[in-house]
Amino acid sequence: MRADSSRKQFNILLVSVGLFLILVGIMVLIILWLASLPKESDFHFDLGQGRSLDIYCEGEFFYEPPGYVSFQITENGSIVVPERDFSGIGSQRVPSGRLEVLSTRDGETIAFRRNFNVMIMHDFKTNRTWPDENGKVKWNEYLLAIELLQRFKTEGQDLYSDLIDHFLNIALSSPDKKLVVNQVWNAQGDQAELRVRVYDYEKRESQLLLPQEIITVPLSQDFDWRSGWGAGWISKNRFGVWVAGAGVRVWEFSDEGAGKELPSPLDVELIEEVKSFPAPVLESKSFRL
Repeated sequence: MRADSSRKQFNILLVSVGLFLILVGIMVLIILWLASLPKESDFHFDLGQGRSLDIYCEGEFFYEPPGYVSFQITENGSIVVPERDFSGIGSQRVPSGRLEVLSTRDGETIAFRRNFNVMIMHDFKTNRTWPDENGKVKWNEYLLAIELLQRFKTEGQDLYSDLIDHFLNIALSSPDKKLVVNQVWNAQGDQAELRVRVYDYEKRESQLLLPQEIITVPLSQDFDWRSGWGAGWISKNRFGVWVAGAGVRVWEFSDEGAGKELPSPLDVELIEEVKSFPAPVLESKSFRL
């Protein structure tokens, strides 16, 4: 009798576990089905020629902040760019404002922008997409973005992306933290020109310091941003920059914060000191809504 009772209890337990697993499986399928349904926060853009761009915003149910906004590109029903993240989600989960997709005249290059800020680009001819799979911008992605944006510019569409505009923007504070030099490599065709702006923390004033001779670097894979240049503070009043093939520049600042470039020729020891500076680290940035 005891054996029959134990067997009955065991069978009841098996049935209960089986029913529980079935219930869990059904719930998982329902959740996956709900997740696959288009939400009001998702966006679909018809690109023509059987192509489309779809943007997906994670619902709060599926993440503890931060979550992500992703996109996918299809052509004639086939996935050209598998779903990838391109922006983090802040307190505002859904992209708002003006959302639009622009294309070159041949339709082969497209750009998605939010409030005039380009956030996604794709070239159908070469199947290249910006930004990368992690939504970040590094040197190679920067060059790709410059190339694709140039295609729009040649057609009279001068597009803007703050991720690109600020990528080669580097700030270095003076040893006494009174001044900060902001170096901006301004893209001009296939090269970038150095612009130096100095901000005085105490006066809350800034000034642009143009070098006596324009300093340029090639915007190409050949230029090594890790070892082709360098910059740094020589003292609390002097700041120097060197670029391979473009020489050394040094600026000197008065106690009032006014700056001027030291004339050539520079002292040999000063040149060597400036050339010892490494290149500031280029940060890999990403979008955030």
